[in-house]
Amino acid sequence: MEWTTHALTGMVLGYAVTNNWKMAVISGLTAIIPDLDEPKSRFGKSFFFISIPLNQLFGHRTFTHSLLFVAITGLITLLFGPKVSIASMIGILAHIFGDMLTGRVQLFYPKKMKVGLKISRMAFLITDRFTRLMALLWLGVIVYQDVLRNI
Repeated sequence: MEWTTHALTGMVLGYAVTNNWKMAVISGLTAIIPDLDEPKSRFGKSFFFISIPLNQLFGHRTFTHSLLFVAITGLITLLFGPKVSIASMIGILAHIFGDMLTGRVQLFYPKKMKVGLKISRMAFLITDRFTRLMALLWLGVIVYQDVLRNI
């Protein structure tokens, strides 16, 4: 999926689990981190000094798209508190499962087994755009409900 879709789905899932906007933003931001392993991604281009070595060491959709990475991220972000740790893991999991809808990842890295759907470029675009639209609509509903609660 594309970075905007990852960020939006991360926010939606982050809010759904934590019911907290700050944590939803953290989930949205961490949802783009796994693509740091792809130097051609928008995020990878910005952090090429990390992205290129990471890609050369692991490749794309391997280590940063695994449950091992989720666990390591959870432990590191635990330094900022349990809520931040949970929000970070939610964001990364949202990314991984989004990529599993549009391709395959090494979810159980370092095991070489790939998990996910192998789809065409057209199916990728349709799935990505549909998911992005649904996430935007869901966020709109959440914001609307929050506004109504605060009136």
